[in-house]
Amino acid sequence: MDEELEKIKLRKLKELMERMGQPERGEAPFPSEPIKVVDETFDDFVRRYPIAVVDCWAAWCGPCLMLSPIIEQLAKEYRGKIVFGKLNVDENAQVPTRFGIMSIPTLLIFREGRLVDKVVGALPKGQLEARLRRLLGGGKGKQLNRT
Repeated sequence: MDEELEKIKLRKLKELMERMGQPERGEAPFPSEPIKVVDETFDDFVRRYPIAVVDCWAAWCGPCLMLSPIIEQLAKEYRGKIVFGKLNVDENAQVPTRFGIMSIPTLLIFREGRLVDKVVGALPKGQLEARLRRLLGGGKGKQLNRT
């Protein structure tokens, strides 16, 4: 009986924290700006948050620079739901090689540590947001979509 009651309490606490946009005990806080991600921190980053978007970019890439303020806006607007990271492909070769990134910008979208979507190119904010909203409303078994 006590074990069942504890499960119910934890479930209710999790629901309340999700509604408030607060992390659960032991979880990382949800930042309101993109986090710098490197090869060594990548796996931890995508596993730490329920939904993580990694922007693979380079400083010399015009479309990457156009997408950057959109990513910053989305990080603020989706705080508590989606966490955004930025990985400079010129400084980190392992992740781009692992995921077959041939063009930038490329957004890698993870749900519970699994790649569920890959967006190649600088999409307008509305199109990118529509993809993210589908992900927020979709189930765990969502298949990988490719642009």
